[in-house]
Amino acid sequence: MKKTKLFVVFLLAVFLLLLPYFLRLNSDNHIFIGSEPHYHAKVASEISQGKLDKNILIPEKGYRLNPYHFLLALACFFIPIEFASIFVPILLGLLSVILLYFVLDSVNFKFLRSFFVLIIFVLSPTFVSFFCLSTPRAFITFLIILGFYLFLKKSRYAFIMSAFAFFLLSFFGIFHSIIISLILLVYCLHNKRLLPRFYVILFVFAGSALAVNLPFYIIGGFNFVSYSGILSDTGCIFGFSVFSLLLSAVGLFFVWRYKKKLYKVYLLMIILLFFCFVTKSLFVYANLIVSILAGSAFYVLYVKKWCLKKLRGLALLVVFCGLLFSVISHCIIISRLPPNDELVDCLEWIDVNTDKNSLVFVDIPNIYFADFWSGRSIVSSDYSKLWKYSDLDSTEEFLSIKNIDYILVNNDLIKTNVWDSNGLYFLLNNAKTFKNRYDNGYCNVWKYYNIGDLDG
Repeated sequence: MKKTKLFVVFLLAVFLLLLPYFLRLNSDNHIFIGSEPHYHAKVASEISQGKLDKNILIPEKGYRLNPYHFLLALACFFIPIEFASIFVPILLGLLSVILLYFVLDSVNFKFLRSFFVLIIFVLSPTFVSFFCLSTPRAFITFLIILGFYLFLKKSRYAFIMSAFAFFLLSFFGIFHSIIISLILLVYCLHNKRLLPRFYVILFVFAGSALAVNLPFYIIGGFNFVSYSGILSDTGCIFGFSVFSLLLSAVGLFFVWRYKKKLYKVYLLMIILLFFCFVTKSLFVYANLIVSILAGSAFYVLYVKKWCLKKLRGLALLVVFCGLLFSVISHCIIISRLPPNDELVDCLEWIDVNTDKNSLVFVDIPNIYFADFWSGRSIVSSDYSKLWKYSDLDSTEEFLSIKNIDYILVNNDLIKTNVWDSNGLYFLLNNAKTFKNRYDNGYCNVWKYYNIGDLDG
């Protein structure tokens, strides 16, 4: 019976992670999803081909060593990077579900409680976003759960592997080291036989902070990026459903009676929630906390005696359907993210039909798409100025200074009101300066001739 329930959770996870791509294929869109995933795919592709400039590993160059890039690069030796960007995060998501069950079992959660926690975790919109889109968040979540699972094992070999998992996690930022240290400290204070292990992990984090994180923070400073919202129901890509937040509040109410024993845990949760809304990468902790609290609430409501059993069943069904509809709605939103086939066709035309040394000007939302698919150097700085230039001399001066050869234009520029009918949109009709080289209805490529030579 237990295996059957776990298998159902696993199948549900597979269905939800594949759903955005099924919906995407149904809309005749065959491109892997998202702008940020294209950036990671580009870097991983260069690593796998040995083209990554070693100088960018220097902090002054702005690149931060990212283990997720090397994981994608490793996958590139077996499958194309486009497929790896779909397969790797989904695989990490499924492994995270399995490992989370073992973690909950290791801390003596009853099976039914663990089952409901897993259900809430899988039905969360954040789960779909983390493990459907190819971003480091997938690897971060996996490393957190894997590290804890191995830390709790009695085997010395497992502990060494947990230290390695936490070491990799430290590459994603010093705040991960701080938060993991706090969580381990709180747990080890309740289970003091594990304190020696905690000191080893603390030493690992301290060493990685000095060797890996400190140089970047000294040069680039701390980058705090907060969310514009936390509700997936309002369109946030990384957010909670209203039902999961309400359930987590109920779960907090149910465990409040243990406040004297668990005051350290409550304090830690407050600290975690604060940090989670300071920087995006820490949102994974909030999602785990909400899943555990909401799953516990669902468990208590399920086992609690009700005067009317039918009412209990109806109430739980409404909550479950609310969670399910919320995550499916989120899958639809994810499936509609750019790019589309038309944009990629346009960029591939640039790759095939333009000189390798050409510079292409694109709007900011299309930077990573253009960089990945066009194979050309991309310029996007001051893009808002260019679209609004109404004077041909000023436009030519701008394009000449930037050494721009081609301009990529798509329908989204019109929808977002970037175009000015008296600006570049009008100037592109000057046949002596601009020539439309490619047009597929969604986007087109304009060639700029600063001397009016239309040959080539």
